Amino acid sequence: MLKSFVLKNPYQLFITILLPFLLSTVLLLFVQSSFLNQNFVNFSLNMVYNQQKTDLQNTSRNVSLMADSVKSLVTTAFFDDTIKDLLYSDVNPEDYIKYSNKLQTYKNIYPFLQSIYIYNGDKVYAIPSKVFVNERTTFSDQSIFPILDDIQHNRSHSIVLRKIPNLMADINANAPKEIYVYSYLFFDSQVASGKVSEAIILNISQDSIKQSISSSDPNNKNRIFIVDHNGKLLSDDGSHPLLSDLSGNSYIHQIISSNAKAGNMRIKVNGVDSYVTYASTDVYDWNLISITPYDSIVQDVQKMKKKTYLLVSFFIIGSILLSLYFARRLFKPINMVLENYKILESEQRNAFYYRKQDFLRQMVHSADLIQTDSLRKQFAKFQIALEPTEWYVLLLIKLDNYSNYCAKYNLKDRQLLKYGLVNIISEILAETYEHECVEVEEDQVLVLLHYKSSDLPFNDEPLFALVTQIQICTIKYLGISTSATISEAFEDLSNVNFHYLKTLDLSYYRMILGHQSIIFSESLNINTDDFKYPQDQEKELSDRLIQGQTDEAKDILSDMIRHASQYSYTILNSVLIRLLLSIRYAIEILEANHHIKVNFNFNTYLANLQKMETLDKIEADFFELFENLSKELESKKDNKYIRLLEDVDQLIQADFGNPYLSLDTIAEKVSLSPAYLGKLFKKHRLISMTDYINNVRITYASNQIAVSEDTINEIMEKSGFSSRSHFFTLFKKAYGVTPNQFRSNFKGK
Repeated sequence: MLKSFVLKNPYQLFITILLPFLLSTVLLLFVQSSFLNQNFVNFSLNMVYNQQKTDLQNTSRNVSLMADSVKSLVTTAFFDDTIKDLLYSDVNPEDYIKYSNKLQTYKNIYPFLQSIYIYNGDKVYAIPSKVFVNERTTFSDQSIFPILDDIQHNRSHSIVLRKIPNLMADINANAPKEIYVYSYLFFDSQVASGKVSEAIILNISQDSIKQSISSSDPNNKNRIFIVDHNGKLLSDDGSHPLLSDLSGNSYIHQIISSNAKAGNMRIKVNGVDSYVTYASTDVYDWNLISITPYDSIVQDVQKMKKKTYLLVSFFIIGSILLSLYFARRLFKPINMVLENYKILESEQRNAFYYRKQDFLRQMVHSADLIQTDSLRKQFAKFQIALEPTEWYVLLLIKLDNYSNYCAKYNLKDRQLLKYGLVNIISEILAETYEHECVEVEEDQVLVLLHYKSSDLPFNDEPLFALVTQIQICTIKYLGISTSATISEAFEDLSNVNFHYLKTLDLSYYRMILGHQSIIFSESLNINTDDFKYPQDQEKELSDRLIQGQTDEAKDILSDMIRHASQYSYTILNSVLIRLLLSIRYAIEILEANHHIKVNFNFNTYLANLQKMETLDKIEADFFELFENLSKELESKKDNKYIRLLEDVDQLIQADFGNPYLSLDTIAEKVSLSPAYLGKLFKKHRLISMTDYINNVRITYASNQIAVSEDTINEIMEKSGFSSRSHFFTLFKKAYGVTPNQFRSNFKGK
């Protein structure tokens, strides 16, 4: 136990000696730091609560003083004879200035007033206002009347937060059209209908309330606002519009339902951890609320906490470095001995594995019979838990796309992946079969399965499921596709080479079954009839290639390969070689007939063919060769057509003035039929030859009309036109004007 502990880490013994002292010291520091941190946090919260409680109580007193001032003002105004005149009698228009000045005096005395309304049931006297006297129906602030008409919910001496028209909007275009005010309602009588007939309305400005509750400290991060007993927002909180219903927030609900005059809580507000302090006002049943981010309260404590933890961390790191330093100085010689011991142990383990693999490979590849007693001795020497004389099945795992695998990974990586493949095979088979894995070739792993039965593996569904699981795991964990071949059951490992060669031959049928296949000899539907090579199809394939009929050649090739795949692998391989010879013959004829050079080397192509693992890949490679041949032929044909069309173009440019120039006359000169030449010209020039000749003639005519003094008829004849109407029609279609207009426009520039 102690040996493995020390071997794991040479420093561990010395670190263990210092560990109790180090841990106890660190634990003490952390406990003390946590205790002090909590005390400091509580102290900070108490200070913030006391400060914010005092601020809220002062604000509450300010609101109460303002309420008393408003109440005193409205009482004074009510008993003022001037105001009574406005409330209860009709006022002579000549005295409007007197009454207006009186109301203005009241407003000037109390700067928190935004405006004053005197309502007598029919008229509204307002200061300030565009018009001093306003009819109820034409008064700009219509929102006051629903409040006055509902005295059941709006009592005298109550305050209502609402919007009124902003008089500054007519002076300043950037000013808002409406502003919020706190309307103080006063009335001493009511009619049976429940509507107010005489009232004094004092509109308190929003800014005055805002100033009375805002903090004078610019660095203060808390925000203070007012809510009524229903949770409606009565002042700006920086997040919601005024009159928003905040009762759905848990902290508002707790404050409203609380009977305490003041209190505090720590709660999340809009997703932010916050410290909330609240206090109720002495008037109007309002609640003042202060919200401060919790982080801003404890930020100084957190800084101190970080410094403490940083100091503790430095202490820990220093202690560990010091311990390691002494451990290294004292244990360096022992460490070297231990490292050498581990290297030697690893080398011995690897050497044992390689010797074991060499023995198993020799056993598999040896064509001579091996004595059973000799096998038992070797098995015992290499700790192989197999009995040579019992029943076995060979499982041959081959890597798919081996050429791509070699191109992707270097030798060292391939060895690691091969080792990983062996581990996957062993892990999956370990619980069911006694087995040994043999790395017979770089792309193969042969598994000797102790089968315990002479039954056909083809009918063994559990074995099939395990092999499938191996294939799935190699793709999942190694990114490698594999195919598997399972031999028939046999007795005695002394002649394992014979069964390995049979299994290897069987594995070549992967070419037909494809990648990730599981191959049994019983699963192959091999046609046992005599195979007759389809010479007629081979000749037709060559003819199609020589004629450039690529699609037909592909169909013939696919049919021949699929037919041959129904027979043995040997027949299929010989058919592929004969097909390659036939294709070489066709290429030689094409090169001779068309004076082209095809990039094709028979020996190289044959070598690549032998490396291809599936018929789909073989067909795709042949098809690619056919496409290259087709492109070479098309390129040859295109060059021929380009030279022909250049000759035709020269004939047209030289003889376009001849009115008898046509497709027929040009076709006769180049020794082609008119239909074929017309089709060829249209394909490469995207225009009919007749239209092309007319375009040349019209272009020449337009140049002559612009620069020469010849008549239009003379130019028409020189251009090769024999019909005046035809010429005029084509010219106007090309330039949008008649030849005469074209000449006039050109000379007028």
